Amino acid sequence: MKIFSKAVIILIVLVVASCETQKANNQTQRPAAESSITNSIRVFDYQPEKPQNGELNAVIEVGSLGLNYFIIEIDDEARWVLKKQEFGRSNIIYGANSTTEIESNIKKYKQDITAFGVSPKNIYCVVSSSVIKENINDLTSRISNLDITTVTMTPENEAKYAMISTIPREFMEESFMVDVGSGNTKLAWVNSADTSTIEIHGSKYFLGDVRDTTVFREVRDALLEVPKENRNLCFILGGIIYEFAKEKIDNEDRRYYVLESPGDYPTNNEKLKAGNVIYSALYLEPTYSYIFDSESNFSIGYLVSLKK
Repeated sequence: MKIFSKAVIILIVLVVASCETQKANNQTQRPAAESSITNSIRVFDYQPEKPQNGELNAVIEVGSLGLNYFIIEIDDEARWVLKKQEFGRSNIIYGANSTTEIESNIKKYKQDITAFGVSPKNIYCVVSSSVIKENINDLTSRISNLDITTVTMTPENEAKYAMISTIPREFMEESFMVDVGSGNTKLAWVNSADTSTIEIHGSKYFLGDVRDTTVFREVRDALLEVPKENRNLCFILGGIIYEFAKEKIDNEDRRYYVLESPGDYPTNNEKLKAGNVIYSALYLEPTYSYIFDSESNFSIGYLVSLKK
């Protein structure tokens, strides 16, 4: 009887030990699946090459919400540095500003840009794809009458231009780009030397009474179309993403900022909540860092494309 008891005890000990080992293995395996995000890089120290013997170029950007301009110095190798930027409002998405008011503001921008030293021949205007969807009558022709080369954008071109000015060449094969605009969000990546793009809802989707769950699912589906080999790093742009990163931007002097997880950002108004829904849908393995570029955008990317 004593021998039987000892055998039973030994058997129980072995079973318990086996269970504990399996439990420990499961515990070590589960965090490993999350480590690509949990152990993400906290600072992206990449410094782009500065232009050599560059010249000043400027672009005026007409968006569905913003009316902005950017002045860069750029050389023949497409190396560039931001020299000045100005942000204003178009409010087209709200139907607030008239074409006449927008034209007047662009005229003032042109004066400011030439006063900075940019040759009129190096001033361009891009009209975003979200504005084109609003069917603003005569806007592009009225801008062209100001002797500014005017280009209308498609979502595909916006994504491509944003990508080439944002993702450093050294990281292109392991990265993808997301531009979260008010009217639409664009994804872009390069795979086998081809550029692929996707357009989905923008951060103002709530104005159209679109559900958060619908947008989350749409963004997640788009993300899963990006090849895994391109999803190590996500370079991300957009005004709502700036809102998330601005505390770091105020305290640090760099171009690239690594974002925290979506749960670290507020959702106390419709705009922040919508941006968080989009960011949360993008927050998925194997991406281990989400990097906000505080200087780049598709408009600057258009200027860069003229040199490539």
